[in-house]
Amino acid sequence: MDVSKMRATDYLGKTVHCSCGRVHTVEIGTVEISSGALGKVAGILRKDGFRRPFIIADRNTHQAAGEKLLSLLTEEQIAFSSYVLDDSHLVPDEYAMGRLIMNYDPDCDLIIGVGGGTINDSCRFISHRLGIPFYIVATAPSMDGYASTGAPLVRNNFKANYECGMPKAIIADLEVISKAPQRMIAAGFGDMIGKYTCLADWKLSALINDEYYCDMAAAIVRQSLGKIVAAKDGIATGEHGSIAELMDGLVLSGIAMSYVGSSRPASGSEHRLSHFWEIRQLLAGKKALLHGTKVGIATVIMLKLYERLSEEGLDADFLSTRTMPSLENWEREIKGAYLDAAPEVFALEERVQKNSAQGWEKRMKVIAQRWPEIQEILTSVPSAREAAELISSVGGSVQPSEVEIDDELVHLAVLYAKEVRPPYTILQLLWDLGLLEDYAAKAI
Repeated sequence: MDVSKMRATDYLGKTVHCSCGRVHTVEIGTVEISSGALGKVAGILRKDGFRRPFIIADRNTHQAAGEKLLSLLTEEQIAFSSYVLDDSHLVPDEYAMGRLIMNYDPDCDLIIGVGGGTINDSCRFISHRLGIPFYIVATAPSMDGYASTGAPLVRNNFKANYECGMPKAIIADLEVISKAPQRMIAAGFGDMIGKYTCLADWKLSALINDEYYCDMAAAIVRQSLGKIVAAKDGIATGEHGSIAELMDGLVLSGIAMSYVGSSRPASGSEHRLSHFWEIRQLLAGKKALLHGTKVGIATVIMLKLYERLSEEGLDADFLSTRTMPSLENWEREIKGAYLDAAPEVFALEERVQKNSAQGWEKRMKVIAQRWPEIQEILTSVPSAREAAELISSVGGSVQPSEVEIDDELVHLAVLYAKEVRPPYTILQLLWDLGLLEDYAAKAI
């Protein structure tokens, strides 16, 4: 398959016997990215045989697209129930999930989410727990989770990921998503720029940790990223064709995730920093930043770390004299970094043991043996400056200070964000090499 010429719709309904050894399929039945797409929802419902959807939106997304959708379904004589979360800022936590369950209409046979990241994740989770399918009607091209199988939700003050399912349909009306606030469009672009570091992190893990790697899934993301970068000028002005390209790329990232059964093709060290910052913002009672905004800023920081490590000139003597970083004060440090969310970090480490002496020794043998190949990966990404210029070109933020992330949170994130998720990234590599503390200080 020549992925360079394929759009999201080209993957639907296909079974791929991949060279990675796995068979890939996509559960999504429909991807509709077009002007007037809201008017096609009724036809999609009839095609799929659904009779009574339960429609979920929040205050903002209801105004952006929900009201019109309800009006169109009424005109088409399609019965429905609906619930609008009347929140100025919706947090996808236990309380929000409880409200959705309590207001769910048991006579419905489908959930339709109208919104972006939080609505999408909430509907995916509720759909999975109730055992009924869902559609997502996008209101902004702000993140790449529309087609993924994971739902990152807040549990016990910690951003945990729940494996659920894919939507049966993704509908994005260009008349709606092109009019989204530019900060949301820039967030989607920033989420895609994060693929530079996540793909490199995945390669590092495949090399050092013998993690499963799929060339096709990586190629899908890489090709999508290239198309979106080429369309940056139109994305900056809200031109429909360019916004469609961005939305298609975001959906393709989700398809790549579904191919490998995890977020690996679209989430790496840059997402670890984003999740850490969100945890700390929620604990402080602050409104969380847009996911893609945080990812874009974190990508610039991670690329700087890639640059510095590639320029270190590490040799066999350095690698052979490494000793395992001390864990003597680890629990105290994690409590100081994660506060009330620390118990979840301790539970995760207990399960995966990524900081164990046995694991470190095994990885260091591979790192010493394969350092030239690691060095090739380190130099395969663009510079931090290039990434910052790309994000700035569409109106996105690139400095932590622009969004009230102070030096302390940057420092803590580089030091401890690797504890948010178990997959191997450059952050764990720096820890293995005994360089993480020095690099965290330099990150500021």
